[in-house]
Amino acid sequence: MNDVPLWRARAASLSMAGAWAIVSFAAGINAVVKSNREKEMVRALAPPNSTVHVNDNDVFQTGAIITAVSLVIFLTTYGSLAFLIYRPTSFTRPKLITAQASILALFTTWLFATLVPYTHFFRTRSAHIDATLGTFQIPEAIIQRIQQENGLTPVYMQIGYLRLLAILPWIEFFFSLVATMILFMAASRMESHRPLPPPVRSGTPPIMEEKEKVDSPPIA
Repeated sequence: MNDVPLWRARAASLSMAGAWAIVSFAAGINAVVKSNREKEMVRALAPPNSTVHVNDNDVFQTGAIITAVSLVIFLTTYGSLAFLIYRPTSFTRPKLITAQASILALFTTWLFATLVPYTHFFRTRSAHIDATLGTFQIPEAIIQRIQQENGLTPVYMQIGYLRLLAILPWIEFFFSLVATMILFMAASRMESHRPLPPPVRSGTPPIMEEKEKVDSPPIA
């Protein structure tokens, strides 16, 4: 592998980025499952014939994007890692390495752009719950008391599975950024060490000149 630029660094960074990406993806799926379960619990605790609406679109939408992007980063990094291990000479061309780095950079940037608002929502907001019984609006104080009695909370920062999704993807972002930088460095190094084509000689090569002398008839 010595002829492949930064082979060890690329393999290590891609494996770490992919590992944390799949962990973040699992945290996102876990958040969706547990969130839906808690919504069903809230609806079950409401009085019969009542209508309950739980609005958590802020963290749900951004969390869904984080989960999807994490899956794409996992597939990108581990796909690249598989080719790097089994076909290392295929990744010695600068353009191919640059394309690989650009794709990873795109999704790493997308991950960062989604993590910033999600983290803000997680730290500052809560789910909004509306419950109506016919035309009567159930007071929010009653809803909160029912939640507290059953160990539920609308505050995002107090929900464990949302906290995981606010922490783990940042680690994924760090390693994805490192992998992207190493890929660009490998492409640059390969470009700078590209062998130059042999110079083209002008005139007749010496061997041809010698052959012409031998084949020439003697001058009388």
